[in-house]
Amino acid sequence: GFVATMFFNLVYSAGQIMDMQIGFGIVSVYDIQNNSQVPVMGNILNVILLIVFFCVNGHLKLIAILYATFDKIPVGHLLFNMSFVTAMLEIFALTFVLAVMVAMPVLAAGIILEVAMGVLIRSVPQMNMFVIGIPVKILVGLIVLMISMPVFVNFSNTIFTEMFNSIGQVFDTFGVL
Repeated sequence: GFVATMFFNLVYSAGQIMDMQIGFGIVSVYDIQNNSQVPVMGNILNVILLIVFFCVNGHLKLIAILYATFDKIPVGHLLFNMSFVTAMLEIFALTFVLAVMVAMPVLAAGIILEVAMGVLIRSVPQMNMFVIGIPVKILVGLIVLMISMPVFVNFSNTIFTEMFNSIGQVFDTFGVL
Protein backbone atom coordinates (compact mmCIF):
# COMPACT_ATOMS: atom_id res chain seq x y z
CA GLY A 1 0.00 0.00 0.00
CA PHE A 2 2.78 2.43 0.83
CA VAL A 3 4.58 1.83 -2.47
CA ALA A 4 1.35 2.32 -4.44
CA THR A 5 0.68 5.53 -2.50
CA MET A 6 4.16 6.81 -3.35
CA PHE A 7 3.50 6.26 -7.04
CA PHE A 8 0.07 7.88 -6.95
CA ASN A 9 1.47 10.86 -5.04
CA LEU A 10 4.19 11.53 -7.61
CA VAL A 11 1.63 13.53 -9.58
CA TYR A 12 1.35 15.91 -6.62
CA SER A 13 5.09 16.56 -6.82
CA ALA A 14 4.82 17.04 -10.57
CA GLY A 15 1.85 19.35 -10.04
CA GLN A 16 3.82 21.42 -7.54
CA ILE A 17 6.65 21.82 -10.06
CA MET A 18 4.16 22.80 -12.78
CA ASP A 19 2.33 25.23 -10.49
CA MET A 20 5.56 26.99 -9.59
CA GLN A 21 6.49 27.30 -13.25
CA ILE A 22 3.06 28.48 -14.41
CA GLY A 23 2.48 30.92 -11.57
CA PHE A 24 -0.03 28.98 -9.49
CA GLY A 25 2.50 28.26 -6.74
CA ILE A 26 0.49 30.03 -4.05
CA VAL A 27 -2.78 28.34 -5.01
CA SER A 28 -3.66 24.98 -3.48
CA VAL A 29 -6.72 22.82 -2.95
CA TYR A 30 -7.68 21.01 0.25
CA ASP A 31 -7.59 17.25 -0.22
CA ILE A 32 -9.96 15.52 2.18
CA GLN A 33 -8.46 12.08 1.63
CA ASN A 34 -4.91 13.10 2.58
CA ASN A 35 -5.98 15.88 4.98
CA SER A 36 -3.56 18.32 3.38
CA GLN A 37 -3.21 21.06 0.81
CA VAL A 38 -2.37 19.83 -2.70
CA PRO A 39 -1.39 21.78 -5.81
CA VAL A 40 -4.06 22.52 -8.40
CA MET A 41 -2.28 20.79 -11.27
CA GLY A 42 -1.41 17.86 -9.02
CA ASN A 43 -5.07 17.43 -8.19
CA ILE A 44 -6.01 17.40 -11.89
CA LEU A 45 -3.23 14.93 -12.72
CA ASN A 46 -4.24 12.71 -9.79
CA VAL A 47 -7.83 12.46 -11.05
CA ILE A 48 -6.61 11.59 -14.55
CA LEU A 49 -4.16 9.00 -13.18
CA LEU A 50 -6.91 7.37 -11.12
CA ILE A 51 -9.25 7.22 -14.11
CA VAL A 52 -6.56 5.60 -16.25
CA PHE A 53 -5.70 3.20 -13.39
CA PHE A 54 -9.26 1.93 -13.25
CA CYS A 55 -9.57 1.84 -17.06
CA VAL A 56 -6.54 -0.46 -17.42
CA ASN A 57 -7.80 -2.70 -14.57
CA GLY A 58 -4.89 -1.80 -12.31
CA HIS A 59 -7.12 -2.19 -9.28
CA LEU A 60 -7.64 -5.87 -10.15
CA LYS A 61 -3.90 -6.43 -10.43
CA LEU A 62 -3.40 -4.70 -7.07
CA ILE A 63 -6.00 -6.99 -5.47
CA ALA A 64 -4.25 -10.02 -7.02
CA ILE A 65 -0.94 -8.84 -5.56
CA LEU A 66 -2.58 -8.44 -2.15
CA TYR A 67 -3.98 -11.98 -2.41
CA ALA A 68 -0.55 -13.38 -3.38
CA THR A 69 1.09 -11.80 -0.33
CA PHE A 70 -0.81 -14.11 1.97
CA ASP A 71 0.70 -17.10 0.17
CA LYS A 72 4.22 -15.70 0.13
CA ILE A 73 4.25 -14.22 3.65
CA PRO A 74 1.98 -15.85 6.25
CA VAL A 75 0.37 -13.51 8.74
CA GLY A 76 2.71 -12.76 11.65
CA HIS A 77 5.83 -14.22 10.01
CA LEU A 78 7.32 -11.11 8.36
CA LEU A 79 11.02 -10.36 8.82
CA PHE A 80 12.55 -7.03 7.76
CA ASN A 81 16.19 -6.62 6.70
CA MET A 82 18.38 -3.81 5.37
CA SER A 83 17.63 -4.60 1.73
CA PHE A 84 14.09 -3.36 2.45
CA VAL A 85 15.43 0.10 3.35
CA THR A 86 17.58 0.16 0.21
CA ALA A 87 14.63 -0.85 -1.96
CA MET A 88 12.44 1.87 -0.43
CA LEU A 89 15.11 4.52 -1.06
CA GLU A 90 15.40 3.39 -4.68
CA ILE A 91 11.63 3.58 -5.07
CA PHE A 92 11.57 7.08 -3.57
CA ALA A 93 14.25 8.22 -6.03
CA LEU A 94 12.36 6.59 -8.90
CA THR A 95 9.11 8.34 -8.01
CA PHE A 96 10.88 11.69 -7.89
CA VAL A 97 12.45 11.11 -11.31
CA LEU A 98 9.05 10.12 -12.71
CA ALA A 99 7.50 13.27 -11.20
CA VAL A 100 10.09 15.44 -12.95
CA MET A 101 9.44 13.55 -16.19
CA VAL A 102 5.71 14.25 -15.89
CA ALA A 103 6.36 17.95 -15.24
CA MET A 104 9.04 18.31 -17.92
CA PRO A 105 6.87 19.67 -20.80
CA VAL A 106 5.56 22.55 -18.69
CA LEU A 107 8.96 23.07 -17.09
CA ALA A 108 10.73 23.25 -20.46
CA ALA A 109 8.10 25.58 -21.93
CA GLY A 110 8.42 27.84 -18.89
CA ILE A 111 12.19 28.06 -19.20
CA ILE A 112 11.96 28.82 -22.93
CA LEU A 113 9.32 31.46 -22.19
CA GLU A 114 11.53 33.04 -19.50
CA VAL A 115 14.39 33.36 -21.99
CA ALA A 116 12.07 34.82 -24.64
CA MET A 117 10.60 37.31 -22.14
CA GLY A 118 14.10 38.28 -21.02
CA VAL A 119 15.12 39.04 -24.60
CA LEU A 120 11.86 40.91 -25.21
CA ILE A 121 12.19 43.04 -22.09
CA ARG A 122 15.83 43.77 -22.84
CA SER A 123 14.93 44.97 -26.33
CA VAL A 124 11.83 46.93 -25.19
CA PRO A 125 12.62 48.31 -21.72
CA GLN A 126 9.37 50.30 -21.52
CA MET A 127 7.34 47.07 -21.23
CA ASN A 128 6.33 46.07 -17.72
CA MET A 129 7.24 42.42 -17.07
CA PHE A 130 4.53 41.85 -14.48
CA VAL A 131 1.74 43.13 -16.69
CA ILE A 132 2.75 41.06 -19.71
CA GLY A 133 4.80 38.17 -18.30
CA ILE A 134 2.49 36.65 -15.71
CA PRO A 135 -0.60 36.25 -17.95
CA VAL A 136 1.57 34.94 -20.78
CA LYS A 137 3.17 32.38 -18.44
CA ILE A 138 -0.25 31.19 -17.30
CA LEU A 139 -1.58 30.98 -20.85
CA VAL A 140 1.46 29.16 -22.24
CA GLY A 141 1.57 26.80 -19.25
CA LEU A 142 -2.07 25.82 -19.62
CA ILE A 143 -1.74 25.36 -23.39
CA VAL A 144 1.33 23.14 -22.96
CA LEU A 145 -0.45 21.18 -20.23
CA MET A 146 -3.46 20.66 -22.49
CA ILE A 147 -1.27 19.55 -25.39
CA SER A 148 0.78 17.19 -23.20
CA MET A 149 -2.24 15.53 -21.54
CA PRO A 150 -2.43 12.63 -24.09
CA VAL A 151 1.27 12.05 -23.53
CA PHE A 152 0.65 11.89 -19.77
CA VAL A 153 -2.10 9.32 -20.28
CA ASN A 154 0.31 7.16 -22.30
CA PHE A 155 3.08 7.74 -19.75
CA SER A 156 0.77 6.57 -16.97
CA ASN A 157 1.27 3.01 -18.26
CA THR A 158 4.97 3.41 -17.48
CA ILE A 159 4.07 4.68 -14.02
CA PHE A 160 1.87 1.64 -13.37
CA THR A 161 4.49 -0.77 -14.71
CA GLU A 162 7.14 0.73 -12.45
CA MET A 163 4.70 0.65 -9.52
CA PHE A 164 3.98 -3.06 -9.91
CA ASN A 165 7.69 -3.83 -10.44
CA SER A 166 8.56 -1.87 -7.31
CA ILE A 167 5.92 -3.69 -5.28
CA GLY A 168 7.47 -6.97 -6.41
CA GLN A 169 10.91 -5.66 -5.54
CA VAL A 170 9.77 -4.80 -2.01
CA PHE A 171 8.18 -8.21 -1.54
CA ASP A 172 11.42 -9.87 -2.64
CA THR A 173 13.26 -8.12 0.21
CA PHE A 174 10.98 -9.56 2.89
CA GLY A 175 12.05 -12.60 4.83
CA VAL A 176 9.81 -15.20 6.42
CA LEU A 177 10.29 -16.52 9.96
